Order: sequence, then C-alpha cells, then structure tokens
Amino acid sequence: MENQLAAPTEDGQPKSATQVVGDVLHQNTKTNHFLENVGIQITKHRTTLQNVQAEFEVERRTNSELRSIVNNQREEMDGLSKQVQETEQAQIKDQEENRKKQAELEKKVKLLLRQNGQS
Repeated sequence: MENQLAAPTEDGQPKSATQVVGDVLHQNTKTNHFLENVGIQITKHRTTLQNVQAEFEVERRTNSELRSIVNNQREEMDGLSKQVQETEQAQIKDQEENRKKQAELEKKVKLLLRQNGQS
C-alpha cells in the first residue's frame, strides 16, 4: 500500500489514501459492496479469462523473443570462443616457429664464431 501511495497517477498527481485503499480492497476482495457503500467507485474490472489469455500470449511472445536473443548471443559467444582458440593456436605456432628460427640463428652464430676463432 505504501508503494502505491508513493507512486504518482497517470496524470502525475499523487494518489490519495482513499484511492489506494480502494485499489487494495478491490484487488483483495471478491465483491466490492463495501467500496460501493462508502462511495468509492472502482473503474477497473476484474481480470477476465480473455485478459488472462492475452497477457499469457504476450508473456509467451516475450519469452520466445528473449529465448531467441539468448540463443543468438550464445551463437555469437561460440563464434568468439572459436576465434579466440584459433588466435591462441596461431600464436603458439608462431612462437614455435620463432624458437626454431632463433635456435637456427644461434647455431649459425656459434659456427661463425668458431670459424673466426680458428682463422
């Protein structure tokens, strides 16, 4: 009730305590004779089966859309994971090639140093 009292109405004006009490009683009682007897008119009608079905359909569509978004994001993440793995594998391959090249260069340098040292 306190939350409803703090929330403004559609026109931006704060709800009166009478309006809030009327709304709460309307939501929580099966008949609104009390509200009618004290002069509170409730313009909201109870939820009908059609309203519930319509709300369910909207929620179903929303859930479907959310599932679709989640699936798309999963696919994107899978694609990005593959790219990361490929990049890591390429880096490992490059590092191995660089080590081999470095080892070859070190051998050549040692050979040159030996040749220069003997002459």
